[in-house]
Amino acid sequence: MTGEQGSDADFLIELSKHRSDPSYKCRHPAYAYYFSQRLGEPLDYRECPPTVPFYLLDREKGGYQFSVAPDLVRSIHIMFASPGESVASRFGHLSIRLIVCPSRSSSDAECNENIFDHVVLGYVARINELEMSLIKGAFGGYDAHLTGFSFMEAYRTNTLLADRNLFSVPLNLRPEETEQVVRELSEIHWSFRGNYRFFTNNCATLLQDTLAALVEQASDEPTVAGNLKTGYLRPDSFFKALRRSELADGRVLESLTNAEREGYYFPSTRPYYERAFELVSRTAGWNTPSSLDEYLRTPAKMRLLKTLKSDLLLDVYSHDQHAREAHLLLEERALIGLEQARLQSLMSLLGDPEIMASLQNSLNEMEQDTHRRWLEQCFLQPVRKLQGRLPVSKGIPGPDFMQLFPTVGTDCDQPGSLVIAKRLVNDWLPEWHGSVRALRNFSLEIEQTHENLAYLRTL
Repeated sequence: MTGEQGSDADFLIELSKHRSDPSYKCRHPAYAYYFSQRLGEPLDYRECPPTVPFYLLDREKGGYQFSVAPDLVRSIHIMFASPGESVASRFGHLSIRLIVCPSRSSSDAECNENIFDHVVLGYVARINELEMSLIKGAFGGYDAHLTGFSFMEAYRTNTLLADRNLFSVPLNLRPEETEQVVRELSEIHWSFRGNYRFFTNNCATLLQDTLAALVEQASDEPTVAGNLKTGYLRPDSFFKALRRSELADGRVLESLTNAEREGYYFPSTRPYYERAFELVSRTAGWNTPSSLDEYLRTPAKMRLLKTLKSDLLLDVYSHDQHAREAHLLLEERALIGLEQARLQSLMSLLGDPEIMASLQNSLNEMEQDTHRRWLEQCFLQPVRKLQGRLPVSKGIPGPDFMQLFPTVGTDCDQPGSLVIAKRLVNDWLPEWHGSVRALRNFSLEIEQTHENLAYLRTL
């Protein structure tokens, strides 16, 4: 009874705020919608800010503010990433994709093609340790919240780095329902914090709870809401059921060829690199490696030496641009993998408080010049954002709260600034730390791969 009395008291407090504060609906759209339905009152957001905020994580910027106009979101998709190799991704991953249009008058096709403005929201475990703990992953200990990414970041991470396919299925929502759900997603993004468990409280179960709460009103068919409340523990099982339900338009995936063309299916990029390797491996003068994976594992200098040793291969490349471009594609794939490995190694290293303290001391000893600003704004600040937890706001935050998130300096968009910042960090890392040597080996491999690319382009 105590819990029920507490809930009643909280309800009355929120109702009082709703009636007395005109801006209440802007910060608490979920309660506002509930009260409007119960009291039979219209819900009008025209007095609210035209956009709602999200905080998107990014491997280069660390994180940044991104505002979405709810009335520019044409549709909301459930996006499924096919199973990966790790324990945490064995059954795939589910997330929400906001289809943000360039303008209100844009066609559906134009909205689907506007992928640089699309936002992906998903429940993930925030792991800040050197290695993932299976014990904590299974029994709790990792923070979970509705984490935001740009669609391009999610696409790159899944299809390019993890060799996973992405399937994107639209929910059957009316425009007014879509706008309401977008507002409530922003509120959940800032206010909800939970305990992530890979097998019982994961991206599938948390997303089911969210959808059940947000779109229960989307259909009068009881089977639709029922599909959201059956407690699927596996992302792949829930996505399969969702595609069959009336809540989602599963027809868009009947033809993957059409789905890829229309922006509902994004296949892994690995087949493209496999075909490039097959083309290169059939070229006269090529002898090793014998597979794409073996090629990517081969040190960069060895990859170049094998090319230089074959006069016949070099002769073919001098007049067969198609074969040379395929080899360039392989080197670019090797570069992408190395940069990802270096980033992961660096993030693990900088998870050591002693290392971060050492870098901060080195920064404090620097003169107030451009290099110091680049190091702080383009490197240390993004690392802190990636490692830190998103502050909690009760409801959708306003401008004062958002000032807690300084924007990345415009100089960081210049390629040279980030290179210099990384070199400064590399120079200051202590030799005694066991992970430093591995990190520097990745850096050397990246430099050599750039040289490989430059050489192949001259042929």
